[in-house]
Amino acid sequence: MAIRKEWTEWHLTPRGWERGASRVHGQGNTWVEEPTDRVLSAVYQELQADDSPEVKKWAEETWRSKKAENAEDLLKQYGPAPEKL
Repeated sequence: MAIRKEWTEWHLTPRGWERGASRVHGQGNTWVEEPTDRVLSAVYQELQADDSPEVKKWAEETWRSKKAENAEDLLKQYGPAPEKL
């Protein structure tokens, strides 16, 4: 069982990466509306099991617009999703 599971959504827009919803241990979820011009979304997560001091960290793409043809260009310009909460 996890003693800590936190995450933050990140949305790639023509302006760059924008923070979305998040979950902070002990504070619960904070919901944020997705930007209407997002081209893709990703989530960064941190998970710590109760039997280990190790914190697993990873980011993964969770959504990509079928209409956005410039997603790859924006990824080249702004880089991958931020790996921070």
